[in-house]
Amino acid sequence: MTKRLFVCALAVCLGGFGLFAQDAAPATAPAAQQPEAPSADQPAAQPAASQAGSSEDEFFGSADVEAKQGTAEKQNAADAVEKEHVGLSGQLQAMSTYNVSRKIAQGTGTLSDNTLSNIIGGDFLVDIRLQKGFKAFLDLNLGFIPGGTPTVHTFATIPPTTALVVTENQDTALLIKEVFVDFNIANTAYFRAGKQVLKWGTGYFWNPTDLINIEHRSFTNTSALLQGVFGLRSDVVFSSNWHLYTFLNLNGVQSDATDVAFAARSEFLVGSTEFAVSSWLKYGKPVVFGADLSTPLFWSLNLTSEASFSWGDIQDKYDPASGPYAVRDQLVTKIDVGLSRSFDAFDIQNRVSVNLEFFYNNVGYSQNMLQVHGFLPTYFQSGYYGQYYGAAFITISSFGLSNMTLTLSGLANLSDQSGTALAGLSYAPVNNFTLSLQAGSYLGAASREYTVSNNQFFGILGATVAF
Repeated sequence: MTKRLFVCALAVCLGGFGLFAQDAAPATAPAAQQPEAPSADQPAAQPAASQAGSSEDEFFGSADVEAKQGTAEKQNAADAVEKEHVGLSGQLQAMSTYNVSRKIAQGTGTLSDNTLSNIIGGDFLVDIRLQKGFKAFLDLNLGFIPGGTPTVHTFATIPPTTALVVTENQDTALLIKEVFVDFNIANTAYFRAGKQVLKWGTGYFWNPTDLINIEHRSFTNTSALLQGVFGLRSDVVFSSNWHLYTFLNLNGVQSDATDVAFAARSEFLVGSTEFAVSSWLKYGKPVVFGADLSTPLFWSLNLTSEASFSWGDIQDKYDPASGPYAVRDQLVTKIDVGLSRSFDAFDIQNRVSVNLEFFYNNVGYSQNMLQVHGFLPTYFQSGYYGQYYGAAFITISSFGLSNMTLTLSGLANLSDQSGTALAGLSYAPVNNFTLSLQAGSYLGAASREYTVSNNQFFGILGATVAF
């Protein structure tokens, strides 16, 4: 009995000493850490599921969790209790969108089409973890349009008369956005094979060095999970300050090896500055070189910049007189520069986040091609159509209520003087449930990049459940 009492007393003393040491230890943070701007992957006041897709990037994240080259594998308590498991997460969303069109002409009887659309969709994320860091991941996207796409016909009479016409068809879309497996060699070389989204570059909205992904961020939903491309990615860890990434792009390859594209990226960390150089090459296309950096500046500002350079463009252009043509024998430059900062307000840290961005594309169209040909997706890519662009993203958390967030965004093609303005309000009354309301307007004269569809105003009402 005496021995048992002695052992219990010793355990209590040791536990109390550990708690005291934990409380007494000062909280530390890296001196160079800067407040983060709102990003497409982690927007303010979004449900946890909007970040659920971040788990698939563990192999290609911080070097702090990766063993140095040549380090022998050791068995420890973590290895002993490591177990295989399957995790399911994701989000479901119901959304209604109403678009108000511009009046094509004035006068009684002139028809202007407004549209009302409803959609129910979601991303189902399956994460299969095996031992020793091996895993598999699946992002299954489901979209359902109940009752088809309604259309509102407004006649310009006095007073206006409106008729609502609803199609009887129902549309269902099933898409595998990502599906891949992760494996490694001696915790030094990491591989990912399958359909995947690459997160290269430092730009928030524009990424001129990203020549691989087939989708870009949506202005009205920057947190949406994107569709990946099929290929093999690798990450070789030379040190905590130097990573080498490669990607073998097999997307769309049938039987010809010349359809395969290859990209490489080398990242370095010098002090508090992260920078990288990259290249992309494919048979029959100009070689593209890229560079990007991220560094803190004075006044708690954070600078991001990336640029791509090539002798010719990998994207064909369109000439009204001669039709499609390839850009060759000229320097093609695309540059993105961003500044971001967070501000404290009313005793709340980082309450306001501001992100400003400028994009230059020297092979963008200098004349209004849309007025002649309309929007041709093969040759006119939104956000890359003109030569000069600007964007601003402002997020205000605890707006009125602690669980309410206000977002203000603007996107402009400075070349043709058209743009989009957007205001959004999200409210999370309970965990993992968010109500959102967005209202926006398309600015500029008719038949410009952001007014080519003749839309003038739009509103989006949505509800999101995370699991």
